[in-house]
Amino acid sequence: MDDERVKTSSLVWSLVGFVATIGLSLGAYTVGQRMSGVSGEALAGGAAEGQATQVSVNGGELFALSCAGCHGAKAEGGVGPNLAVTKSWALPVFSEAVLHGQAEGRTLSSIMPHFADTGLSGEPATPAQIEAIHNFIKSL
Repeated sequence: MDDERVKTSSLVWSLVGFVATIGLSLGAYTVGQRMSGVSGEALAGGAAEGQATQVSVNGGELFALSCAGCHGAKAEGGVGPNLAVTKSWALPVFSEAVLHGQAEGRTLSSIMPHFADTGLSGEPATPAQIEAIHNFIKSL
């Protein structure tokens, strides 16, 4: 009977930890969006649905919306690590990290979104967006 209680207690605490991690992740994402002062609509150029437009890609805005909540406004680190090391990465290495959570032969933290799956600002991530974010980080 005691073993069953220990297992139940462990399961409950694991669930509490999981829910807390999700809550922190969502909170960090929300903080990043607020820090940026930019809405997803602004990044899309405010175009009406189905209307084709040429949109300028702003790496700083994309970083603020999708990355700053965890990595800090200037990529100095926070919930996520400092991104200074990524300044020296070639674009394909940076893209693999951002899109698929793989970098330098290792899998990044499970809290790191795989933007190939989640997209940026609700839309599939484009090579131009990833390059713009990389260029923004290199400019810091």
